[in-house]
Amino acid sequence: MRSNISINTRLTFVVLSLLFFRINGTAQLVETQYGEIMGHTNGSISEFLGIPFASPPVGELRWRPTTAPDEWNDILIVDNFPPKCPQKSFKVAAQDSSYTLEGEEDCLYLNIWTPNIAGNFPVMVFIHGGGNQQGSTSQISAGTEIYNGKNLSERGEVVVVTIQYRLGSLGYLVHPGLEGENTLGISGNYGVMDQVFALEWVQKNIKNFGGDQSNITIFGESAGGVNVGNLIISDKAKGLFHKAIIQSAVPVINAYNVARYEGIDFVNSFAVSGSDEEKIEQMRQIHADSLTILNKNPLEGGVAQMVWQPVLDMNILKSFPVNAFESGEFNHVPLIIGSNADEMSLSVPQVVSPAEFTAVVNSTIPAQFRESIFNLYPPGSTTEQAKESLIAFLSDAQFTSTVRRTAQCMSLNQSEPVYRYLFSHTHNPLIPFLGSAKSYHGIELFYVFNTWENSPVAIGPIFTSDDEKVQNLMLDYWTNFAYSGDPNSSLLTQWPIYNPQSDTYIDLKSEPDGTLSALRKEKCDLWDAIVGFQKCIGMVNTKDELLAETSLQIYPNPSSGIFNIKGLEGLEYYLVVYNTFGNVVKTQIDNPEIDLSEENNGVYYVKIKSSNRSFDFKLVKL
Repeated sequence: MRSNISINTRLTFVVLSLLFFRINGTAQLVETQYGEIMGHTNGSISEFLGIPFASPPVGELRWRPTTAPDEWNDILIVDNFPPKCPQKSFKVAAQDSSYTLEGEEDCLYLNIWTPNIAGNFPVMVFIHGGGNQQGSTSQISAGTEIYNGKNLSERGEVVVVTIQYRLGSLGYLVHPGLEGENTLGISGNYGVMDQVFALEWVQKNIKNFGGDQSNITIFGESAGGVNVGNLIISDKAKGLFHKAIIQSAVPVINAYNVARYEGIDFVNSFAVSGSDEEKIEQMRQIHADSLTILNKNPLEGGVAQMVWQPVLDMNILKSFPVNAFESGEFNHVPLIIGSNADEMSLSVPQVVSPAEFTAVVNSTIPAQFRESIFNLYPPGSTTEQAKESLIAFLSDAQFTSTVRRTAQCMSLNQSEPVYRYLFSHTHNPLIPFLGSAKSYHGIELFYVFNTWENSPVAIGPIFTSDDEKVQNLMLDYWTNFAYSGDPNSSLLTQWPIYNPQSDTYIDLKSEPDGTLSALRKEKCDLWDAIVGFQKCIGMVNTKDELLAETSLQIYPNPSSGIFNIKGLEGLEYYLVVYNTFGNVVKTQIDNPEIDLSEENNGVYYVKIKSSNRSFDFKLVKL
């Protein structure tokens, strides 16, 4: 909970506040597991802003697993957004290097908006973005509280929850000095623990706010969407949510040893002497601002980067995303996933020459793919053409193609429906700066939360009839999904269930189009080839899809290590086994038994070649 000074200050006014609110009929008292709280009404909605769901992670609790807050006996007034978690907050435009140091470590709070505390409404829990190093529930964008849940709750008849979690090094540091404090000998993922702890709080308490704890949707954008994706593959979050929405993101997990080396370097930049444990004790004495000032803009140059990431710790996160999906070991829930048409339009430099775009391609793309890249993203002859190509190049590489991979992988390995979208609506072009940015990274958030109408740059005729249409349809699709797992209704354009073969999707704009498929297929296929991504294969189709024209049988599959191939008798052949990074882990000739006992659990790809035929299939080692 907040510091004693903060709570005592509030309690000084609690009696007068209670008297005033009760006379005016606007007090809302709710019992939580840690104590009674008082919110207030805002129109027809009850708001509870700044509810403590965990102990402040300060002092000795810095870099410790999330713990419960102390209980309180007096009524706690929760009518203000909580402080941001410590961060180096950059401007929206990535080329703007200015920033502010903001926040307090005592920041683990959530906010709730509800139509009626006596109701039984679906619950929508939002996880904010910001590269896992900035952002908050009170974030101001275009002059408005972009994540304010009032309109979404009131118009969509849902309970809206927004949560905060530890950021940057405070949320994701991996270091040997922290491993000794943990009974499992691991560290990191403190921000993920906060998210899981908040969802556990919601499960235990949301009924008292009029929410249905058996119908919870988690949703998030950018790094918040990354976190939603990671919760989908974490068994620690099993049963804590029932539907998920990932906006402009896919799950991302860093290798533990990589993060550990990075953490050692980070700590050594502050603490130059002592044992690993002594260095951590020194680090706990350093002001949070000194730790966050080293952060870099998470969208610098149009490249989305998370210096601080969740890690594969084999506890909270046990598999890399592709391995989790293809093994079927993830939380099977209905999913909405998508991206925006011009994700990086606000993040690239304002002026890009054809020569500069060519240099970007030559420095990032392997030589054998450059001609294809230039054919699909021509440098042009003007700065405007070069900038458009750079925006498309970065948007497709980081969002369009990666979203397709996740939609395909997840839909192939669960029976629950997946829905894919492209958001292409744009603001009024008369708006300075934002009006020329088309469908930029994060634009859809204004329409999901219905907060664009509150922006001072969208007043009067600047807020168009198309804006109103889009905010209505986004709210309807999102809340329909929260109610039933299906975004559709008879009053909306039909949004088809995702087909992984044809890549079906809906184009979200003032007149949405749900008849589309194969979104930027040639470009996404090229990006798959560049990164070495091999198409996901569904568990149920392991034998059927790829081996339908053959008599081959692979058994058992999944297996704990030994796989057998039947149907190669009398043939001369050789086979190669690859891991998901494309590295060869085994080759053999005329041997139908594949022994992966010494390899890590996960997904492997096998290519078998005989004199005139070639077969590809997938193995899952559990």
